[in-house]
Amino acid sequence: MISNICVKEGTHLYLSLGSVNRDRQTWGDDADQFNPSRWLSSLPTSVTDSRIPGIYSNMMTFLGGPRSCIGFKFSQLEMKVVLSSLLSTFKFELGPDVHIWTAAGVVKPHVRCKDGTVDPKPSLRMKVTLLSE
Repeated sequence: MISNICVKEGTHLYLSLGSVNRDRQTWGDDADQFNPSRWLSSLPTSVTDSRIPGIYSNMMTFLGGPRSCIGFKFSQLEMKVVLSSLLSTFKFELGPDVHIWTAAGVVKPHVRCKDGTVDPKPSLRMKVTLLSE
């Protein structure tokens, strides 16, 4: 295990947030899976012990410390308003396609074609129905 690394003054360091947020040692074998239910119960000690310097849910999506994103609460509120509006107005159903989820910086759905190949273009076909008022 590496415990320290010497870095010359003035060196630029870059961190892959996608890699930190999907580290299997921290998040477990399903780290690459879209699994929002993982936050419904207590996080495993591997997450809390990792001391990830994020300001939200032990993730670095909004960074942390004095340079953390000042808009992270606004972005959460904005998503809640949009979701609340959509879910109270429409009914959403997945289409008949088989969906494959891939993770490469962003988790994206892809459709499995009838010939067994996976469409390289991300798509999530859905049936959207207006709810009666």
